[in-house]
Amino acid sequence: MPLPPEEDILRAICSDKWDGKRIAPSLFKGENTSVSRLAITSLEDHWDLFRKFVEKPPERWLERIGEVNVGALQQIGRRYTHPAELTVESDPTDWNPAHAVIPQNISRGLANQIIRQLKIHEDPRPDVRCHP
Repeated sequence: MPLPPEEDILRAICSDKWDGKRIAPSLFKGENTSVSRLAITSLEDHWDLFRKFVEKPPERWLERIGEVNVGALQQIGRRYTHPAELTVESDPTDWNPAHAVIPQNISRGLANQIIRQLKIHEDPRPDVRCHP
């Protein structure tokens, strides 16, 4: 079921998509992009959840979390050079009841547009790692 435009979604930004300054377009490029619902799980709890299940040390560490509103995401898709109707579908998993996906195939150019609109959250506890 599609999420309403009022909802905000989150995307883990790991070291394989973040060079310390910029986010790689591959963060959103492709289809079935995994996101998570802020309405179901708090931002603070997402840090712990993503550290536990998304980090894959030593090559991939959680660096940031990106946030975008579903309605804003849809507007970005509609206003893009090659308009795209983007939806976000609820897709709960055993480890993340807030899990959702963007099922459409997102181009590199559209991914860059989405990234420009992300609200970036820095780790409130950068000294905490789930893995040694």
